[in-house]
Amino acid sequence: MTGLDRIVAKIAEDSKQKTDSIIAEARQTADEIIAEARAEAQKQADKIIAEAKAEADRKIAVAHSAAEAVTRNRYLKVRNAVVNDIISAAYEEITKMDDEAYFDLLFAICVKNIEKNECRMYLNERDLARMPEGFEDRINQTVYETSAVQVSPTPIDIENGF
Repeated sequence: MTGLDRIVAKIAEDSKQKTDSIIAEARQTADEIIAEARAEAQKQADKIIAEAKAEADRKIAVAHSAAEAVTRNRYLKVRNAVVNDIISAAYEEITKMDDEAYFDLLFAICVKNIEKNECRMYLNERDLARMPEGFEDRINQTVYETSAVQVSPTPIDIENGF
């Protein structure tokens, strides 16, 4: 090999080494850029997933709350219907009571719910006419320590009760 061939070979070898070095450096830089891009993409994907999960959790909570409200409203409707049925049945039974049973019930309700001090009980015309003698005294003897009850002699316009 002549001197020129060696110089050309040396230049070719140096060029190849320099090219290989540049290519290796370019590959390393590309790998670093790709790694950074992957890391950034993963970071953004994690953020998007976390936000989507939080939104899904909020929507689930709203749905649960709405379902609970619907259930509660259905329960209240059923409960109100049952209470109304019970009240209607009790009303029917009370209107069918004989005088003694009716005024015993009226007495018990009055004594249980009487307010302190003086109270006035108003009855309809039918109840005033059938009120047992001594009914007012019977109530007052029971509640004399805290209250006094006076049955109004003037009837009020109600269907039944007091």
